Amino acid sequence: MNSTKKKKQKEHEMPGGSRSSPASGEFEMPGGRMAEEDVEETQMPGGAMASGGAEPAAEAGAGGHDMPGGGMSGGEEAAAKGEDSGMPDGGGMGGDSGQEIPAEPPAGRKCGTMDVHNRLLREDPSYARALSEIENLTLEYARGVRGARAGVARIPVVVHVVWNTTAQNISDAQISSQMDVLNRDFRMRNTDTGSVPGPFQPLRGDAEVEFFLATTDPAGNPTTGVTRRSTSVTSFSDDDAVKFDSRGGSDAWPADKYLNLWVCNLGGGLLGYAQFPGGAANTDGVVITHTGFGTVGTASPPFHLGRTATHEIGHWLNLRHIWGDDGTGCSGSDFVDDTPNQAGANTGKPAFPHVTCSNGPNGDMFMNYMDYVDDDAMFMFSNGQVARMRACLEGPRSSFLTAAAGTPASGPVVSWGANRLDVFVIGTDRALYHKWWNGSAWGPSLTGYEAQGGIIPSNAEVASWGPNRLDVFVLGTDRALYHKWWNGSAWGPSLTGYERQGGVCVSRPRAVAWGPNRLDVFVTGTDSALYHKWWNGSAWGPSLTGFERQGGIIIGDPEVVSWGPNRLDVFVLGTDSAVYHKWWNGSAWGPSLTGYERQGGVCTSAPKAVCWGPNRIDLFVYGTDQALYHKAWNGSAWLPSLTGWERLGGVCTGEPAVVSWGPNRLDIFVLGTDLAVYHKWWNGSAWGPSVTGWERMGGVCMSPPRAVCWGPNRIDLFVVGTDRALYHKWWDGSNWGPSLTGWERQGGVITDF
Repeated sequence: MNSTKKKKQKEHEMPGGSRSSPASGEFEMPGGRMAEEDVEETQMPGGAMASGGAEPAAEAGAGGHDMPGGGMSGGEEAAAKGEDSGMPDGGGMGGDSGQEIPAEPPAGRKCGTMDVHNRLLREDPSYARALSEIENLTLEYARGVRGARAGVARIPVVVHVVWNTTAQNISDAQISSQMDVLNRDFRMRNTDTGSVPGPFQPLRGDAEVEFFLATTDPAGNPTTGVTRRSTSVTSFSDDDAVKFDSRGGSDAWPADKYLNLWVCNLGGGLLGYAQFPGGAANTDGVVITHTGFGTVGTASPPFHLGRTATHEIGHWLNLRHIWGDDGTGCSGSDFVDDTPNQAGANTGKPAFPHVTCSNGPNGDMFMNYMDYVDDDAMFMFSNGQVARMRACLEGPRSSFLTAAAGTPASGPVVSWGANRLDVFVIGTDRALYHKWWNGSAWGPSLTGYEAQGGIIPSNAEVASWGPNRLDVFVLGTDRALYHKWWNGSAWGPSLTGYERQGGVCVSRPRAVAWGPNRLDVFVTGTDSALYHKWWNGSAWGPSLTGFERQGGIIIGDPEVVSWGPNRLDVFVLGTDSAVYHKWWNGSAWGPSLTGYERQGGVCTSAPKAVCWGPNRIDLFVYGTDQALYHKAWNGSAWLPSLTGWERLGGVCTGEPAVVSWGPNRLDIFVLGTDLAVYHKWWNGSAWGPSVTGWERMGGVCMSPPRAVCWGPNRIDLFVVGTDRALYHKWWDGSNWGPSLTGWERQGGVITDF
């Protein structure tokens, strides 16, 4: 972790603005359905619970389900708790494999995106106007005038296979292999990311974009996310004919709800092309030739690793070619500051450094996905490109943030005692900042923050195992885990220093304390498996920098809770978007060290869990309709069933915040599509304001809500406003302060919370 040395500063004001909020009572969330009937059990859209079938046994009798695509082999469970696996630096689940069908390799990478762009500029004046507006919006994000919401965007994809010969009718396995590549490349989980030359390694960026085959078609019917069309057209060009039934192709699905990918036979050596945001909806999407799609089947070297789709979807998210498309003139621009200026496209496998345009000593960033090198020579997006893609998702592609809620950072607010709060945020310099409530005043002031150093990609995860004790976990720019702690009198190892704990992590850390001087931390490795480490009061296990491998292929961040001493429950999403569960009972992992219990659903958010008493868990996710769904463990069984869910309504974005201030009490906070906070609660006998109804609490929020309870009937709630400042409201047992829809402004310009 790069930690900037600073003298200790008691108070840092981070500039900001203001926000207003409307009044309310009970509101149905925009786009939601306020159904008053109490539905006991609802299968989530796209789910697989067949009515009338026998439910699998609950926890004690459940077998171990390997997560789809996972790698649980017969001998893998031999590892005992305490095994020091050491997280792999490049991913360890094995590469894609399959029968390769020989094909004539293209002469070089050829992308038709700029040809399409120039054609649209000539033919459609509205396209030029839209591009200008999009670039102005992108510039506002780059300058910090607007702030991007944190979290992973999940994009529904429809693959239109348009084929003239049997070989062109690519298999589902080839399509699946391409989806795997996209989810590795856009999350910086690709095993070859370590091949990025050292000078460029700190510039690698996790785009926090994930892709999944659509489960519902435009009419609301179940779908595999793949359409197939036999055509008499022997080859297509970049004239968009493949996008229309009437021209021998396949009509697009609504472009504001799906990423349309067309796979066909492209002629003239063309590998693929995309349409930048701002063009017509009926041609919006990406086209890839079948020999450059995925990693198996007809995929042919040197474009056989799925990187053509990575490149073209980069264009779909408003990235330009890295050399700026000016030939070799050194005067073009990709509108990204951290990609060196270079003279023209690189092809093949250049040797580092390759210096052009006086860009020494490091030269071209030719290993970037937006250059023209071979598939096995491109490994990275830059942080600047990630920022540009995120701005695109906030602007012209914002419908996907509503349709596919993200998975933001967790655990930045904690309480270690009555009337005590500690809040952690990331500033514009990517350092960690801290503020606290001591029972009578905010420290270092109402709008001030204590700077705690570091350069941190995402916000902190904080746990407390006792009064006046905090343990803070973050990821560094090298994706390793780092730790700092408050022992009651000082920060260790120092105010701005961190202890390095190893690993190459692709998820934010999740931590829990189940007793004094005990911590358990979970992350996802580059092979997308779950990894675990623990503090037993005297040492880290399996070692300071080692991790215990717990299997699975996991999407998004893990969730962990504890309902009693020496008890852990971990929930993750599998590649089928279902929830999977494992548990530590004090002596062994169930259903096994690397096995998981499948709990069903087709989820668009990571699971959130809370425990309000011994042997009690409540679990929440969003379904494909963006409503909230719930299940509960009552000590002997899952309700409404092991794989069933209770629908709680709403059309939600972000991730839910769930807290409990006493036995049989739950409070849930979500963002609606208007970015206001909404609230519902369980009082021990009924949901309020109703099963599917919500109380509107106002605001226009740029982060998910974060909630914490420090005593009975007490809740503190935090969000980030449109000025990127922190805002706070509280429940004192009888009223919301400063009001139901009002907020206390706490300053700062926050980039992650």
